[in-house]
Amino acid sequence: MPRKKHLVVLFLSVFLGSTVPIFLEYFTLYIDDAWTVNGFRYIVVFLVIFPVVISLFYKKKYTKRMWKVALIPAFFNFAQQVVWAWAPYYIDPGLMGFLIKSIVIWSMLGSFILFVDERYLLRSIKFWIGLTIAVAGTIGISYFSGNISGASSFLGVALVLCSSLFMASYGLAVKKYFNQTNAIISFSIIASYTAVGIISLMFIMGKPSVIFNLPIKVIALIAVSAFVGITLGHILFYTSVRYVGVVVHYSVGLLSAFLTAIMSLLIYDDKLTLWQWLSGSLILIGGFIIVVSKQNSKLKKDFVKQNYC
Repeated sequence: MPRKKHLVVLFLSVFLGSTVPIFLEYFTLYIDDAWTVNGFRYIVVFLVIFPVVISLFYKKKYTKRMWKVALIPAFFNFAQQVVWAWAPYYIDPGLMGFLIKSIVIWSMLGSFILFVDERYLLRSIKFWIGLTIAVAGTIGISYFSGNISGASSFLGVALVLCSSLFMASYGLAVKKYFNQTNAIISFSIIASYTAVGIISLMFIMGKPSVIFNLPIKVIALIAVSAFVGITLGHILFYTSVRYVGVVVHYSVGLLSAFLTAIMSLLIYDDKLTLWQWLSGSLILIGGFIIVVSKQNSKLKKDFVKQNYC
């Protein structure tokens, strides 16, 4: 059983994750391109992670192989961060919160391709029911996205769905190449690569000089969002998964979509239609069923016995 402090970490991780779309939406009011927003946020990440990299380097915690294979998860993390930061320019935070949960679908499908021992789920009725419900919800919320006011569009929906695909790929790559590596070590390498790429893009594609015209409160919130949504977010995620497990984390994590939608309503008065609430709920229900289907230990044992014994 997880201790109270571990449950606190779990719920704090879920809450902080739900605030990211809210921060990104706010920055669109002051900065008109995601290259610049992302660049400023990752400058903060780089400043935080750089002393850690130096310390681990002198302690000889890194190997050449780590830096080589980290290029793969770093690429997916880089791609995910780029499309995710552009999404609030086209779509409301509440809708972002629901759509990003399609990551559960991509993660499971990717697991079947990369990890043979995960394919036992293909024999699970619960899995197929959950997948069908989640896909129906994703199609529904995408179809009804044109009914929201103003900035929402199918392009925004596409950006979030791509973001969830890249995010799932990032997680799978980390599992494949860094499953036995300390989380701080792997994150420090991947974050360093990502930071270099995104900061470079800001100077090539963005408008870094805009920093001189931003109010102090906006600069402060950029720093807070970077620390909360990226650095602290990863640390809490790894800690939560370690002590409460992946199944529990993803199950509770699905609630963050509702938290984002509620905060978006209270802060920006962004309203989702009844059909969007229903479609978004289907994504969460389907995702929850998919995650719970992984708990069928008997099905997994039978699969392993038939294929490896």
